[in-house]
Amino acid sequence: MAPPLLDIADGRLYDEIQRFYARQVRLLGEGDVDRWALTFTEDAVFEQEAPADKVFAGNAPPVRTGRAAIAAAARGAVGERRADGRVRRYLIGMLTVRPAADGAVHTRYDAVLVQTPRGGPCELHLSTTGRDELVRRGDGWLVRHRVNSHDSVAGSHTGTEQEEHHGRSDT
Repeated sequence: MAPPLLDIADGRLYDEIQRFYARQVRLLGEGDVDRWALTFTEDAVFEQEAPADKVFAGNAPPVRTGRAAIAAAARGAVGERRADGRVRRYLIGMLTVRPAADGAVHTRYDAVLVQTPRGGPCELHLSTTGRDELVRRGDGWLVRHRVNSHDSVAGSHTGTEQEEHHGRSDT
């Protein structure tokens, strides 16, 4: 059983987590997969509830375990975008931060991925709901478990099943 969640985070913790996500999405958007992967624990789990063609490069399994597997999937996707001349930006908002009694932090957020093809207008690539378990390492945070639910998957935007699986609920 997961430890109980405490109340909503105070302003200082909330700011720390916002800064963590700002750095993390910037690294991925710039294609710095190696540094982005270091924002996950060695044994992290990354789950995507998504159509097959939207799971990173489309050939990655929907559940990746371990920093190396997470990085490999992201590396493939970033490589495909670079080869096609596409730029992708990740915008995160609607962030909820809840500390747990064990020191971990559980977050829920919405993310919009905007993509710009070479010479073309920007377009909405997809929208998702993210649910993370973050753990403190040194003076920063790392993702221990991420569930990324694409809105195009029926019922995924509620996250109910995954949150129950992790023993938490933000609703």
